[in-house]
Amino acid sequence: MQVFVQVVDSNSLTKAAQKLDLSVAMVSNYLKFMEHELGAALLVRTTRKISITDFGAYYYKTCHSVFDLLRESEEVASHIIENPEGVLNISMPRSFGIFGFLPALEKFYQAHPKIRVDVSINDSLVDFSDSRFDAAVRLGSLSDSSLVARPLRPYTLVLCASPEYVARKGEPATLQDLLGHDCIATHFDDHKTAWNALQNTWEFINADAEFKKVSVPARMQLNDAQGVCVMVLSGQGIALLPEVMVSSYLAEGRLVMLLPDYKIPHRPMSLVYRKNCYMPSKLKAFISFVVEEFS
Repeated sequence: MQVFVQVVDSNSLTKAAQKLDLSVAMVSNYLKFMEHELGAALLVRTTRKISITDFGAYYYKTCHSVFDLLRESEEVASHIIENPEGVLNISMPRSFGIFGFLPALEKFYQAHPKIRVDVSINDSLVDFSDSRFDAAVRLGSLSDSSLVARPLRPYTLVLCASPEYVARKGEPATLQDLLGHDCIATHFDDHKTAWNALQNTWEFINADAEFKKVSVPARMQLNDAQGVCVMVLSGQGIALLPEVMVSSYLAEGRLVMLLPDYKIPHRPMSLVYRKNCYMPSKLKAFISFVVEEFS
């Protein structure tokens, strides 16, 4: 179509070929192919001049209409890429979603006001055969190779208690000291979750990089980390809690870190989404934000 329009505009196969950087023979072949496909003559060619047929004049206008639509589509696509919009469905693990992701979401909205993010807060693993979800943050190792995984900063835990508890019961100096303290454990009944093995066996890494496990006499077990945090804040015991949940309490002095010479094993955290040849600009914008904010 571009060749045909250029021939009409140039009124010459030779001039059209020069402008299109094609051979005259190739331009002629394009015209013959079009006329064969359309079943009608577009041009009348003689050794002296080229004249356009009535159908050719109609088709010339049609070509320009098509070109205008293509340019308009390109402009719309460019606008969508530069100004993404639409709805995203995202799944987040409970503690990270509430204390890490949601407080940062306003920053994303400021950059992309036309994107709406619907968030499902749930510690269960997302089934990506459910097309409802566009992306998810997952804790732990990944086994689904059909997904793209972008590593985020590790998910860390902190052993902590309130100053009131420490004043009343003392501060443990060794792992064995935990056996004489009121420990509050987290447990989950759903073993499909990525976070189900804490219970009352706590893992640590000592200064020699050796893994140590302690089976603490749990005063109680809760199946919700926020509930455990409430217990610890009220001075009722010691617990392993997500750093993203307690960092502000530690900074304010409402909680204190215990056994600082020991490290607690990190859990890997990843942003996952389906492999797509074409990725919507709204999802691309979201992925860029999460990776930049939480890596």
